[in-house]
Amino acid sequence: MNPTEPLEMLYRASGVARVEQLKKGLPATTFPALATRLFISTKDLALSLGLSARTLRNRSRKLNVEEAERSFRAFRVLRRATEVLGDEQSGRDWLKTQQSALGDRRPLDLLAVDVGLEEVLNVLGAIEEGVYL
Repeated sequence: MNPTEPLEMLYRASGVARVEQLKKGLPATTFPALATRLFISTKDLALSLGLSARTLRNRSRKLNVEEAERSFRAFRVLRRATEVLGDEQSGRDWLKTQQSALGDRRPLDLLAVDVGLEEVLNVLGAIEEGVYL
């Protein structure tokens, strides 16, 4: 199985199923696979999501609820950015580039909290609608 497949399955699941799966955690291999897919180091991804890179490095079996949820936030935004911008490379680049609509912050750096996720998704929605930001 592709190490990001649990995130893909979670992305396609209903809200309630997502909650239940996140409560169970995700395989520890999911986090480094997500970092690879984003073309950043696991340390940089952990820092952006407000997680301990050292703790994640020592996980052998499953990510805890918080780690799984924040990983899913990043994946969810990558998928949404890919949909809005047309391809995964553009989505990755957008996530890692400062955006004036987000106070000159990288979208990835706002995903440690729910409010940041909402702001990032709002900007993607505005881009999709053709609103000038």
